Amino acid sequence: MLTAIAGLLLISVGTGIYSLDLVSTPVASPERTSFLVPVAFAYLVALVVGIFLVGAGAWRFINSRADVIRSEGLSPLSPGWIFPYLMTIKKFRAYFWTSAIIYGIFYSVFTGMIVYQPGVNFIQAYGATIPSLSVTPLQGSPLFTPVATLYLTDHLGGLFVPLTILLVFAIPALVAVNFTLAAFAIQSRAGKGKGWMGGVGAVVGLFTGCPTCAALFFANALGGSGAVSFATLLGYYQPAFILLSIPVLVATPYLTSASLAKVYRDGCVVLAGAQG
Repeated sequence: MLTAIAGLLLISVGTGIYSLDLVSTPVASPERTSFLVPVAFAYLVALVVGIFLVGAGAWRFINSRADVIRSEGLSPLSPGWIFPYLMTIKKFRAYFWTSAIIYGIFYSVFTGMIVYQPGVNFIQAYGATIPSLSVTPLQGSPLFTPVATLYLTDHLGGLFVPLTILLVFAIPALVAVNFTLAAFAIQSRAGKGKGWMGGVGAVVGLFTGCPTCAALFFANALGGSGAVSFATLLGYYQPAFILLSIPVLVATPYLTSASLAKVYRDGCVVLAGAQG
């Protein structure tokens, strides 16, 4: 878990330093903006590295418990051992990674982080260089600045802020954990009544990205004022969506695992042996 802690510290410290830098010296001139661009780029790199450290630390912790189960045949009778147990089984590992990747792609497109507009030429509309990545240090709240603009082709691009980068990793991972546990609960006929909460969190989580940023950026392609009005409405309620979806997606795996563990302790279900 030290790797995950190091990742969290890197994310927190990087966000704090960059936010303080913006507050102490506002972006008010081209000279100041040019100075902040490499700082903003370094912050985004640190953010991504921190995310991968957190993911690697969490995955190492899960695998350590899975190795105990493989070697000792330990029955996961407590909630904290249910998911590691499932990761010893090839079928459920496939459920986890497949659902994480599919939901991650769906989330990215739905929230406007990744945009494909065949009717708009980004070179003509925005003067873009293909391919290119630009980072713009704007004034704003922590995790909403800087803004990274990505152009991959004439019609495929993306717009990212630190918050969306964090969420595009966190929410699909949480959804995948919920999906894997729900699939196991259904197959073992246990844990009924808890899976719907993960569905709520997954749907609400779609709105925790930054639709305002992306929709405003591609407003011309999406139809002007209608897109802007809808994006502004979603942006206004964005904090509420975040506060609702994350706790639901975090709480549901524990509730499902606790329900499964109770069933196993009661002797109603016999765990299958670990495979692969």
